[in-house]
Amino acid sequence: MTNHYKQKGSDLLEKCLIVLVIFFIGIFNAYALEIASEHAVMYNLNDGTIVFEKNKDEVTKVASLNKIMTTLVAIEQIDNLNETVVVNDNMFYGLYEEGAAVIGLVNGQVVTYEDLLYGTFISSGADATRALTISLAGSEDDFVKLMNQKANILGLTNTHFVNATGLDAEGQISTVDDVAKLLMYALKNDLFKTIFESQTYDFKDSSLKLYSTLYNTSIKYGIDTDIIEGAKTGYTDEAGLCLASVAHDTKNDIKYLLVTAKAPVNGYPYHVEDALKIYDYYFSNYKYYNVVKKDEELINLDTKYNKVKNITIKADKDITLYYDNTFNKDLVTFDYNGPEKISPNFKKGEKIGTIDVYYDDKKIDVIDVVLNESIPFSLSEFFKEPENLFPFVLFWGAVLLVIGRMLKQSM
Repeated sequence: MTNHYKQKGSDLLEKCLIVLVIFFIGIFNAYALEIASEHAVMYNLNDGTIVFEKNKDEVTKVASLNKIMTTLVAIEQIDNLNETVVVNDNMFYGLYEEGAAVIGLVNGQVVTYEDLLYGTFISSGADATRALTISLAGSEDDFVKLMNQKANILGLTNTHFVNATGLDAEGQISTVDDVAKLLMYALKNDLFKTIFESQTYDFKDSSLKLYSTLYNTSIKYGIDTDIIEGAKTGYTDEAGLCLASVAHDTKNDIKYLLVTAKAPVNGYPYHVEDALKIYDYYFSNYKYYNVVKKDEELINLDTKYNKVKNITIKADKDITLYYDNTFNKDLVTFDYNGPEKISPNFKKGEKIGTIDVYYDDKKIDVIDVVLNESIPFSLSEFFKEPENLFPFVLFWGAVLLVIGRMLKQSM
C-alpha cells in the first residue's frame, strides 16, 4: 500500500548511528564467539531456527555422538527394559586393542536392556554398546543396518554409520547439523530424553554405578555445567572432542540445542568450554522482544457511504521477535494491503486485507485484517459522492423524458 499506513522510524542520522552500532557489535560478537571446535551448530528450540553455526554441513567424524542413533534405534527395538542379557567376551572383540572407553562388563554378567542403554549413552561404554546391539540384532553389523535405515528415514543425507560405537572407521561420517536434527527427533522419545538428561545410573543388581561423561569432566576440571540439562560427549583421534547438549535460558525461557565437533585434544575440555561460551553469550544477549501486542491499535481506515469517519484495526495476536540487545522498536513498520476505504458491502467478521509486519525492513509476520464491526449505509452520504450522484440523475432524467414523451403522445 502507501506510506500512509507505515509507522515512521527514526530520522536518517539516528538510523545511521543504529547501523554503526550494530556493525561494531557484530564485530565484537564474532570475536566473542571464537571457539576451538571446527564445527558447530546451535538451534533455538522454541522456534526451531539456527542461531549460530560454523561449518555445520561440512562432513566430519563425530565419535560417540553416533550413540545418539544407537540408543534411539535400540529403544525402538526393545519391548521390555527389564529383559536380561548374558554378557560374553566375544561381544568385546577388538575394543580393548582400539582403546575404546568401557564401563567394565565381564564375561557371564547378567544385565538388563535398561542397564545397557544407560551404559551405552551416559558413560559411553563401547562394551555396553556391543552387548546391546548384538543381543538385539544378532550382530553389530546388522544393527548398523537399522541405524542407516533410520538415518535415511530422517533425511540425514550426510550421515553414514559403519559401527555403533562411534570409533573411527572409513566411511563413518556425519555433520553437526545432521546430529542436531537427529537429537531433536530423539528427544521426542520420553525414555531417550530421560537417559539424555541423566547424570548417574545404578545397575539393577547394584554391580555398577555409572556417571555421565559430562559429569565426570565437570568434576575433574572444576567446571560448572549446571546450565546444561542433558548431553552426549564424544572423542576419537579423528573426530576430536565432540559434544551434543541442550541448555535452558530460564530467565528468558528459551531452550537451545548445540552440537560441536573436532575441538583440539590436548588435555583440556575445549568442547565443554566452547558450549558454555556460546550458551553464556546467547543467554546474555538474546531474547524475544514484543513487536506487537494483541489488541494493539495498528491502523485507521476511512469508510464511505456512512457517517462513520474511520475504523481502527487492532492486532489479532501477539508478535514477538528473537533478537539481540540492539533491538529498537522504532525499526518496526507496518504495510497494509487492502482497500483504502471500507464500504458497507463488507460484512462484520470478513477478512478485508493483511498487514505485513517488518523489522528493519525485513518481513517477520503477517496479520489478517478482519472487520470487527458493521459499516452502516447512509443514502445522504452515498449521494455526496459525485460518481454516485451522476448515474442517479442520468437515470431518473431518462425516466422522466420517457414519461414526458408518453404523456405527449397520449394527448
